[in-house]
Amino acid sequence: MGICTSSEKFVQECRCRHAATEKLGVLLVNIGGPENLNDVQPFLCNLFADPDVIRLPKLFKFLQRPLAKLISILLAPKTKRWYAAIGGGSPLRRITDEQADALRTALEAKNLHANVYVGMRCWYPFMEEAIQQQIKWDRITKLVLLPLFPQFSISTTGSSIRVLQRIFMDDAYLLRLPVSIIRFWYRRQGYIRSIADSIVTQLSKFEKPEEVLIFFSAHGVPVSYDENDGDPYKDQIEECIYLIMREHRVGPVQWLKPYTNEVLVELGRKGVKSLLAVPIRELGRVPALGCTSSFITDLADAVVEALPSAKSLSILRETAKESDCR
Repeated sequence: MGICTSSEKFVQECRCRHAATEKLGVLLVNIGGPENLNDVQPFLCNLFADPDVIRLPKLFKFLQRPLAKLISILLAPKTKRWYAAIGGGSPLRRITDEQADALRTALEAKNLHANVYVGMRCWYPFMEEAIQQQIKWDRITKLVLLPLFPQFSISTTGSSIRVLQRIFMDDAYLLRLPVSIIRFWYRRQGYIRSIADSIVTQLSKFEKPEEVLIFFSAHGVPVSYDENDGDPYKDQIEECIYLIMREHRVGPVQWLKPYTNEVLVELGRKGVKSLLAVPIRELGRVPALGCTSSFITDLADAVVEALPSAKSLSILRETAKESDCR
């Protein structure tokens, strides 16, 4: 025992050489946002030009870009006022870059070296740029696609996957690149606990935390996505809220009942058509997780767990062909 034969040494040396030559990449994907007021209209145009955001019948696909430009011109003045109110631009790129740096450090702490890239869907740096000008240039040998959307939606993660597939299918090198896609991660305990802990921190600032009503807010999607296309976003949002609430119910915080969503549904059933909301005395906001240590560590764990499932699109395409033949 403990003796290593020459053949075993050879295998170990091969593994070491393989590990040394493997280059792991992680692509963080987000929507992006205008960095100044002049960026607002072109950013909106890119957003609405996405066929997963505004879906037109095939017969009218040629109108996608002209329609997007028209909508962006109409909405730009109001949207500029919103961005002006928060400093004149979106902080999303800066925050995402910080998350990329933090994730790289967290992976290093797990003895996993990775190049972490940022690709935006609707603004700079675009996904296309990150893939063609960085990932391909660096000769990455395995890639993890990590959309920074906890829940899956056709218009966010779905759109990101579609763009990645389109780029990869037209490139021989990328087509062979093993890729693992993290489609959603809202159920991860690290994420749930990070949100719950942040809520507790904000509740502690209230005079009577036990009387505070928690209000969850999320971006919306077209009803047709849910009803006609099976978009899981709404269900995943509801499950995510349930998991966060459950995380708290085992602690000292008591939740005021009845819950807002239950009350509004019940009022609707009773035929209430008008509702007056009474101003509140104290208002707080739970900040986004950003680079919260527990959150970033959990994302690093998600990347590590995703690595074994990485497969090239060429393999997936061949597998699909074989399934079709059967």
